[in-house]
Amino acid sequence: MRENSETVQQDYTPIEWMIIQASRQIRDGEVLLVGTQWPIVVSLLARKTHAATAVICFEGGVVLEGMPARIPLWTADPVVGSSSVFQGDSIDILGAVLHAGRADRALLTAASIDRFGNINTTCTGSYLSPELRFGGSGGACDFACLAKKTMIIVEHDKQRFPPQVDFITSPGFVRGGSSRYETGLRQGTGPSCVVTTLGMFTFDEQGEMVLSGTRAGISPEYIAQQVQWQLKVASCCDALPEPSLEELRVLREIVDPKGMYTRNRKGSEAP
Repeated sequence: MRENSETVQQDYTPIEWMIIQASRQIRDGEVLLVGTQWPIVVSLLARKTHAATAVICFEGGVVLEGMPARIPLWTADPVVGSSSVFQGDSIDILGAVLHAGRADRALLTAASIDRFGNINTTCTGSYLSPELRFGGSGGACDFACLAKKTMIIVEHDKQRFPPQVDFITSPGFVRGGSSRYETGLRQGTGPSCVVTTLGMFTFDEQGEMVLSGTRAGISPEYIAQQVQWQLKVASCCDALPEPSLEELRVLREIVDPKGMYTRNRKGSEAP
């Protein structure tokens, strides 16, 4: 939590908590590959609070300069054009930035994510005869493969956390151990953390998800019941610092004043 920041007690929703905790992971000056939905609001909040020189790149070819006139609803929202410093195409971002090794951090969300950080945004059930089919990868697979770090932001629902996803759209640590790098992906890359409405997860040396911090008032035992495998819990798993008044003000009044991301969303009420 920022020094000298006044904090609030329970005057925020789980969605706001998730957005703020994720934004705190971003460092000033980082080059960010930003996916759709939660990554958009998270990256913009970081830019307006503590990471003013972070570079926000959207897969369609836009590098953002200033705050858009309204918050973008997806990465190709026309509103990003008027606030960009560069407008190209996917080859520019996925090629000249990501494949060239310039992306410090990718921000993604997920329909489901498993114990090794593999992301599914393709389908549930069999790929050839799915129960549900989603939008697929877009640039997310490239992001997850080649960015130096990947952060996943997702509302916490037990159904979203199976022991193994039905389809790996964007790889995490695959089967754990060295399996990610055995596929040919760069050493040292992979998911760094998962931020949900309940807590924050990191990954151990075997590439398995570990609960490392919780939202205030939520026990590690409760969170362990909200995944579909035996969750590892860090030895020092404490409640993470609560949002500051300034972080909430910037989120509510500047970044998303109409509540396009924060209002009436699943996960907005405490469990």
